[in-house]
Order: sequence, then structure tokens, then C-alpha cells
Amino acid sequence: MVYIDDVVTGLIVFPFIAALFTFPYVMIQYHRYGSVSKYRSLIIYSFILYMLIAYFMVILPLPDRASTVGNTLQDHLNLIPFRQIWLYWHNRVVSWTTLKEYMSSMALWQLLFNILLTVPFGIYMHYYFNKSFKRTILLSFLLSLFYELSQMTALFGIYPGPYRLADVEDLICNTLGGALGFQIAYLFKGILPSRKEIDENCRKEGKIVTGMRRVWAALFDYVGVSILLVFLNGVLYVVMPGYKNYSINTLVYHWTFFCVCSLLQVLLTKGYTLGHAVCRMILVSRDGSAASPGQLIKRYFYLWLFTDLPLILVGLLTGGQFGDINDILTIVLFLASRTYFVIYFVKEAVLRGERPMAHDRLSGTVYMAVEIPQKNRAKNN
Repeated sequence: MVYIDDVVTGLIVFPFIAALFTFPYVMIQYHRYGSVSKYRSLIIYSFILYMLIAYFMVILPLPDRASTVGNTLQDHLNLIPFRQIWLYWHNRVVSWTTLKEYMSSMALWQLLFNILLTVPFGIYMHYYFNKSFKRTILLSFLLSLFYELSQMTALFGIYPGPYRLADVEDLICNTLGGALGFQIAYLFKGILPSRKEIDENCRKEGKIVTGMRRVWAALFDYVGVSILLVFLNGVLYVVMPGYKNYSINTLVYHWTFFCVCSLLQVLLTKGYTLGHAVCRMILVSRDGSAASPGQLIKRYFYLWLFTDLPLILVGLLTGGQFGDINDILTIVLFLASRTYFVIYFVKEAVLRGERPMAHDRLSGTVYMAVEIPQKNRAKNN
């Protein structure tokens, strides 16, 4: 039951870890391959889930701090390999009865658990990460050493004293489990796509700028500009205390700032923003030639206008403040101001329509994928 509780805990924590991991993961995948493979994502996220659950099995359940006071490393450290097995069979006669008893003993199940714990690790190392047998053994040993150090150091000093036994037997069994997993991975060869095949499929898909790729590029841009805006707002809050008042006009200023920053980037780089560069895509004219400054200015002007015009009308009607007499009209126009974003997301990410958005169509601009340099391809392989 203890291990089941550890698995449940891992499943609960996993979504939060995955959420933190997703942003940099997608950024790296788009920059390296031009697309995000669903199959690769399944492998990577399952690996994270496995590592999380495995670690929880090693350190949980956590004790009460008071119960670890006075615990010493000498009492929680075993440097004799297979000591539990030796103690079990000491002064016992080998017979069918004692063998049956041993098959159900904690000594045997603990040994098997420590072997099975790192079998998936060895499979991942061989199948996806393309590690050699020697490297897999080394990494399995280091992973086990990390587990044992967590126990020896009382979770690296979080507790006054150790609360679990750090055992050299665990190092041997965990390393053996990784080696066994490496051999088991041979069963997947010829059945599942190889890492090289996954990479090649990603690069083929990366030659097309999908709607989801556009959405992520826009998200990267928005995060980057928002970080800059937070810094500038901090300066303004100090210089102009009255700027702290939150109003409809503040929303207009924020989006205007984003559009201006994006426009300056594409004008200076001739088609790139930070998000475009990360996702390896560029704004060009509909005929494939470089977009002119006029086209780029039009594009971001229309994007700003379609999004902020309703908010500007709200600001004029309410004096820029929320909670006015025109509350219903304010809410309606506020929602209308963000409808363009909803249409953009649904169309690009869900429906994946090929018809350009209004600001792209009116400016005569389209996105084109940027080919990954040969040296980067060789490095990725």
C-alpha cells in the first residue's frame, strides 16, 4: 500500500511539474526541429512521470521532524552487500519449506523492487537517449547514488537526522536494474520508431508553419515583452505613484506596447520577432519575397486595431475606469476586444484553417518556415 500511495502522490504532483517543463520544452523542440512530435512528447513526459514516482518511492513517506532527532548515519548506513539475505539464511537449512518462506519474505521483495525500480530507466536510456551499455550502467549507478545520498543526508539537510537506511545493496540492485532495462529495450527495436526516425519526421513537419506553431511563437513574444513591461511598470510605480491605478486604458497601453515592440523587432530584423526566431519562422510577402516595411507596419496596425478598438470605445464611454454606469456595455465591448484572440486560437490551433487571419490578409504577409542549418542537424543527430 505504501508504494501505491507514492504512485498516487506522483500522479498528483506530475501536472504541476509538467506545466513548468512545457514552456522550455516546446521552445527547444520548435527551435531544434520546427515542430513538436506527439510521440516524442509522450516519451519525454512519461519519463518525467517515471522519475518523479521512482523518487517518491525512495523518499516517501516523510517522517515527523521530531522523530528523526538523534538519528545517526551509523545506524542508517549499511556497507555490507546483501546483508539482509545473509541474515535471513543464517543458521537456516535450505529446504522446500524455507524456500517457499523466502519467496514471500520482505528481504527478497525488497531486492526485487530495487532491481525493478531502475529497469524503466535503462529502457529509456537505450531506446530514446541512445546511450551505450557502459554509459547506461554508469548513469544507473549515479541515479542510485543520488537516491542513497538523499537518504544519507536526511533529504540534504531538511531533517535533523536520516530516517531511511542507505544500503550499498541498493546501489548494486539499481545498477543491475538499469543494465537489465538496457537489454529489454532491444525488444522495442523494429517495433517502435527509432529516435532518428522521430527526428526526421519532426523536420519534415517543420517545413510547414502550422497554426499551433504560430500560437506558440505569439506566446513566446508575449512572455518576453511582458517581462520587459513588468520592469518598466516597476520603474513607473516608483516615479509616478498614480500609475498604480488599474483601468481600461491600462489594458490598451499594454497591448499597444506589445504591438509596438513586435513591430520594431520585425522592422530591425526584416521579419523576425523573438518568438519567430525561436520557432524558426519569418514574416514574408505572399509571393515569398521579403516583406516590406509598409507591409509589416500595416500588419501590426491592423492587429492592434482589431483588438483594441472596442477597448478604446469602452474607455471613451467610461472615462477609462471600470465599474461605471455603463457596466453591461463595458463588459460586452471588453469581451469583444478579446474575441479576435479567441478566433485566432480556435482557427490556428484547433481548426487549423489555411485562410489567413484578417491582419495577415490585409497586409499581404504570410509566415514561412526557416530551414534548420546543416550543422544543427548533425549536432541533433
